Amino acid sequence: MKNLYKLDRLSVLGTALISILMIIIKTIVSDPNIAGMPQMGKWLKLLSYVLGAVVGVAIIYGLFNLLLRNNDNYKTKLLINLAIGLTIQAGLVVITYLIAGKTNIWANAIAGIIGFGTLAGLNWKFLEVSQSDKIKVSVLTAIWFILTLF
Repeated sequence: MKNLYKLDRLSVLGTALISILMIIIKTIVSDPNIAGMPQMGKWLKLLSYVLGAVVGVAIIYGLFNLLLRNNDNYKTKLLINLAIGLTIQAGLVVITYLIAGKTNIWANAIAGIIGFGTLAGLNWKFLEVSQSDKIKVSVLTAIWFILTLF
């Protein structure tokens, strides 16, 4: 893990883009109405998924930055932890949908517990911030997990 945190900016951006791609794949796979849409509707739906994923990741990263604004050496670790947690959660939802043919709140909850639990655990272990800041980040992660269930 420590070698992963020593990546340059372009590699960190690549990990974030992989995470965003997994979120987009998750929403495309779990949308049952996309198969019967006309071609233009599919492209517009894809555009809305891309914008939603990018804005969602940017908002949560911005909220984490607001919580940790008194520290400096956390941004790379935070973005990589965020990418790992979101990729695990999205991958589990995609696997669940492909096996079961549908998703429900229980499948999303289990995938979310594993993905967001990984995110919280990585942040708790590897972020070099004070314990009160780690608690703030963990609470924000828990709130974000609850919001993603609905």
